[in-house]
Amino acid sequence: MNRTLDMNFLMSVATLGALLIGEWEEAGSVMFLFAVAQLLETYSMDRARNAIKALMDLSPAEATVLRGGREVRVPVDRVEVGELVVVRPGEKVPIDGEVISGASSINQAPITGESIPVEKEPGAEVFAGTLNGQVALEVRSTKPAADTTLARIIHSVEEAQASRAPSQTFVDRFARVYTPGWWARRSSSPFFHRCWGWGPGASGSTARWFCWW
Repeated sequence: MNRTLDMNFLMSVATLGALLIGEWEEAGSVMFLFAVAQLLETYSMDRARNAIKALMDLSPAEATVLRGGREVRVPVDRVEVGELVVVRPGEKVPIDGEVISGASSINQAPITGESIPVEKEPGAEVFAGTLNGQVALEVRSTKPAADTTLARIIHSVEEAQASRAPSQTFVDRFARVYTPGWWARRSSSPFFHRCWGWGPGASGSTARWFCWW
């Protein structure tokens, strides 16, 4: 369990301090702003997760491979480099490869962002996750499923989600050092004791508020 004194602890102490001295509006403001920040962070993470899920849904789970003169349905990750894959009209291309037979239009918008379908003829390159048009194609696999253009895009999005902005990392590191130091200083300070009525010199909510901060 992580028991590090971080920004959450600091916000909790600030809110509790404001409540104890009767500053209800300040306590509410702290809680509201912190809740909004947490909500925005959660929203951005959900968007990243949904983007990854949408990308993963682009790639079909199985491919039709020509083996021994027969069409065999196999999981995409078992398609070997160099094998011939049959992509029927209306199907998604399961792997990155080169067109060997057939000519059709391919909707590459999810991968390349092109607004109109692109004509593909023998020798043309196709990408996993794109949508075949009206004619069946035979495609020779040129990359394993884990190394397709789509797989690399998904990996890049996952890395971006896992990484933290430099400013956010700095704030977290600063809070881990600042918060314990602040708490130790305040809890041992004579002003802290006087302000909370634990020693001589307590002088009301205004002084307590000043010394708390």
